[in-house]
Amino acid sequence: MSGEKNTYVPPVTNRGVQSTVETGLRACVDWVQATLKNFSVEQLITDVLKLDFKDFVPQDNGAFGYKKSLCYGRIVVYYDGNPDMGVHFKLSGQACREYEECAVQTWGKLFAEVLGNGGHLTRLDVAIDDFAGYFKISTVLSKIKKGELVSKFKSAKSIEGIKIEDGASKGRTVYFGSEKSVIQIRMYDKRLERIQKGKTVEVDFWNRTEVQCRDQRADRMAWLIAEAGSDVLPDGGSDETRSVGVIVKGILANYLRFLVKPSDKGDKNKSRWKTAPFWNKFLGDVEKISLSNIAPDRTLEDTIDWVNHQVSKSLGMIYSAYGDDPTLILEIMKKGVDKIGKKERAILNRFYNSKPDVIKTVIDKKRNRINEEETERIKQERYDKMFMKLYDLIDENDELKRLLAEQKAEKKPLGEATPYDFM
Repeated sequence: MSGEKNTYVPPVTNRGVQSTVETGLRACVDWVQATLKNFSVEQLITDVLKLDFKDFVPQDNGAFGYKKSLCYGRIVVYYDGNPDMGVHFKLSGQACREYEECAVQTWGKLFAEVLGNGGHLTRLDVAIDDFAGYFKISTVLSKIKKGELVSKFKSAKSIEGIKIEDGASKGRTVYFGSEKSVIQIRMYDKRLERIQKGKTVEVDFWNRTEVQCRDQRADRMAWLIAEAGSDVLPDGGSDETRSVGVIVKGILANYLRFLVKPSDKGDKNKSRWKTAPFWNKFLGDVEKISLSNIAPDRTLEDTIDWVNHQVSKSLGMIYSAYGDDPTLILEIMKKGVDKIGKKERAILNRFYNSKPDVIKTVIDKKRNRINEEETERIKQERYDKMFMKLYDLIDENDELKRLLAEQKAEKKPLGEATPYDFM
């Protein structure tokens, strides 16, 4: 592990626990799927997830055998399946971050709610982020190909994404176990993945090791987290969070052991080979880490994606009804501008600052034009109101009405057109 590396760990929310500064490691829940029988969809949302049912938006489709679904951001609840299917929820990686941001309960409490009400987890992923450079993905591949690994898995596979345009690598992922296995372990370069997605990355190194558990193994991991403790405290955490490192270490140590080939070429008994120092160090420090709540790195693109996913159908209905007159949608957006707070302004500033100077110039011109148009709109509204008042004053005088209409048609600038022009 190089001392040259930047071991800065991206921030977590103050609801989580952060003990990775010394090790450069961090653990987080990165996928949750669970099913509960004898629960209505509203009970699942309010009693188990502890969220507000009114925040969820109906979708046109379902999945996993369910005909319908509700979404709140990326948090999805499925229902209307066969009578014995109950209800189901899915929290993908980003949905886990959004759920943490809701701050309604800890992961241990959520798992206790699911399991205590007779539900079961169909999938639970925990991710270990390495910001210190314990090992490279190329090192793992080299060890596998040289036969310097003992594992309960019979095989491993490596998949690399390549940009056709220039042949650049989009990253390589090493898989142990199949997607449908009760346990699958994945290792990949998270930093490169995020760069390829256009995200800003402030660390020099970021590998991710994911442990994916299904069915009984998922239930078991969830129970261990739930049993260890129930509260994440602002001053340093709980046994619940600290149990995750022990659990993950146990799984990794049970399924993978990277080796050092002995100097005695004739010794083929790998049980006598020493464990590779990088793997010993990694496992030893994994045991110490805590479960963290990671603040979602919201971007303007994420907001556009959310609007497209959550409210595009509603906007489409408004457009279908008032397509020739976009005033209503514009008014809704203007009200939204008034609600923009510090968090949203930070997103807008990041978007602006991420653009080249030539693009910033275009944005600035567009901003100025919008401001000028808004100023002109306000002036025009005042102008129209003034003429409406004049109409009321001269309601019985047709000649003055005619002159007023002519004056308005000329669009005489506000300030020049006054009631005295018609006296």
